[in-house]
Amino acid sequence: MLFERIQLEPDEKLLKTVRKHWFIITVELVAAAFMLIIPFVLLLLWSVLPEEFFTYTNLNLSDHSAMITFFLAGWSILSLMTAFATWTHYYLDLWIITDRRIIVVDQIHFFNRSVSIFRLERLQDIEFSIKGLIPTFLNFGSLHAQTASNNESNFSSRGLPDPRGLQALIQKAMDSRLRKLHITADEAGH
Repeated sequence: MLFERIQLEPDEKLLKTVRKHWFIITVELVAAAFMLIIPFVLLLLWSVLPEEFFTYTNLNLSDHSAMITFFLAGWSILSLMTAFATWTHYYLDLWIITDRRIIVVDQIHFFNRSVSIFRLERLQDIEFSIKGLIPTFLNFGSLHAQTASNNESNFSSRGLPDPRGLQALIQKAMDSRLRKLHITADEAGH
């Protein structure tokens, strides 16, 4: 959907598209599912309490069934909205690496998206970091890059799969692009 709207330059080759690592979305969706289940588990525990508890505390579920149903419906809607927002954020966050540039699409909110384009010949430094036990075993981490212009053009993303391989791919594409531009500039000068 979003990827099809991005226009590649003539003779530009797509090298790779990257979304965040599957572990990131899995953890967030499991947390949303856990949020969804919590009130139903509490209601189930409430229903198995002995009747002496209700007479002692003067609480009865049937007296508050409309309010409990309303609360459960509202909680379920909020939990499902959280899950859909998580999926949307995962699906629309995208790195597109070509032989000429890097296009970073960052879905901030439902109706707030940032698209940044970085030309490989302006890229000065790209570094990766993998911090923690789980990221080390599952091979995901952060990628941070600096361009030749001001600080606002620096970019970084967390939770990317195989950051070491992405850095190598970008570095290779950058070297190839610089060689091509240098050869073209030399041919134009002669």
